Amino acid sequence: MIITRQFPHSLTLLRWETRHRDTAVIVLLWSMALAGALAKPLMPIDETRYVSVAWEMWHAHSFWLPLMNGVPYADKPPLLFWLIHSGWSLFGVSEWWPRLISPLASLIAMAHLYRIARRLGYAGSQARLAPMALMAMLMWNLYSGALMFDILLSACLLGAIAPLVAGQLTISKATVSGLWLGLALLAKGPAVFVTLGPILLTIPLWRASALGPSGRRHLVLALTLGLAMLLAWALPAAWLGGRDYAQDLLWGQSVDRLQQAMDHARPVWWYLPWLPLLAFPWTLWPSAWPRLPRHRHQRLAWIWLGCPLVIFSLISGKQIHYLMPLLPALALLIMDRLGSIDRRARLRGRLPAMAIGLLGVAAPVLMLLGTGAVSRAMLSPFGAIALIAWAAFLWYRHWLGAAQAIRNLALGTGIAVLIATQLMLSPLWSRYDVTAPARLMARLQHEGVPVAFNGNGYQATFQFAGRLSKPLITLNGTSTDLCRFEHQMPEGWVVGRDRDLRPLMDDATVAHTFPYRGGQLDVLPVAALSFGRQAVACGNQSPAPVRRLDQSWIHQGQKPA
Repeated sequence: MIITRQFPHSLTLLRWETRHRDTAVIVLLWSMALAGALAKPLMPIDETRYVSVAWEMWHAHSFWLPLMNGVPYADKPPLLFWLIHSGWSLFGVSEWWPRLISPLASLIAMAHLYRIARRLGYAGSQARLAPMALMAMLMWNLYSGALMFDILLSACLLGAIAPLVAGQLTISKATVSGLWLGLALLAKGPAVFVTLGPILLTIPLWRASALGPSGRRHLVLALTLGLAMLLAWALPAAWLGGRDYAQDLLWGQSVDRLQQAMDHARPVWWYLPWLPLLAFPWTLWPSAWPRLPRHRHQRLAWIWLGCPLVIFSLISGKQIHYLMPLLPALALLIMDRLGSIDRRARLRGRLPAMAIGLLGVAAPVLMLLGTGAVSRAMLSPFGAIALIAWAAFLWYRHWLGAAQAIRNLALGTGIAVLIATQLMLSPLWSRYDVTAPARLMARLQHEGVPVAFNGNGYQATFQFAGRLSKPLITLNGTSTDLCRFEHQMPEGWVVGRDRDLRPLMDDATVAHTFPYRGGQLDVLPVAALSFGRQAVACGNQSPAPVRRLDQSWIHQGQKPA
């Protein structure tokens, strides 16, 4: 009787464990990426720029027109900024909410990817391997914790693709697809079609059943709905932003961008060396290498991965994060390959373990021999030791069957990324935290002092961190422009890289200095700079008295009054 009563209970636990362990691994991988996102500062220049654009829109109540340092910002559509505003409306202005957006988008993307795998005909146990393989990829893991557009774009793109994969394309499915397409367009503009276009054009090649006349009409409806959502924002924004903004938004984002890409071209093969890093650890695990398509349901992933990669390679302007929407396709191919492995096969992950160990070994070498951004103060020896120890643990592990292997290798890679970013690189992150100099600028603005940034292309790095209420004056980085600023506003202060301002200082010059990326940031009165004979050319006047602020409040976590 005792055995009879316990057996059903044990069987139930076994079934529950089989059904939910993959989900638990995915959630654990995602939680590690979330922890990494919350533990590091918003990184200049991209993350600080985007959160500052959202802050300026919020502060100026300009919810339709993005602003950067006081002027309309045409480089990106507003979806990311609106999502930041939605959290601020509920929880108040904070830094933690913008950090959550990419992790949440990554979670949504993985849910969509699972749905796509199921609609392609894969069993649930195999379909769950796709989001697991995706979350374990190095670059997807890292960008899931970054305040950028690419994971958000991927989530919206996957949402647009999922309703198209199988079954009859009804009006309700087309509406859902169109709404997700509209969000994708509001996330990153027409660049969506570099990935989506080949998928739509090749539907007869990969879809199990034909769309039919009604399906094609509904597909047109989905495209129309998505484009209408983009135009519903773009046309009023172009009218509000004025002629120059309208030209940049409606024309510059396509034709002019291509011309600028031609002026700063990268070779066609530029992406190829990055592919192994993008898909690590699967590139170093032959058991996961995709196989060529033999069945119709395998074609979608190959088209999704291959055609956009060729297009991106032919476009001369290239960035590694442009390929982020292609990684879900690679995850589908890895999932498909792992499904063919014998469940009784004993597998190891020694090549990925070796790569992780080499990264740990490289850290102390850089600490001993490196300078600047890779000097001894930038890396933690304890993190390097932990990474080497973890690599050794993975080296000796072996797993039975593909499912167990992918779970353990995915977790092993996720933990390695967490060790590397939060332990080994932990001393580096303080150099990317712009809070202290930004608060100093806020204090200056509060006291009515003009503040200028010295350097080309200021990207609103300090606007959100200091909750600045005014744009910074921008200088072109030349001593002539600095001298002119000193002549026109002798009471003003200047912010700039030490390497640019140091030649204009003497031994008696006092400046507030902050570690900044690979160098140092200086904040000082412009009157404290010496321009020599150049001062005559820009109208030399008696230097204004040097004003110094008590810097102690910056390190006490207080906001300026």
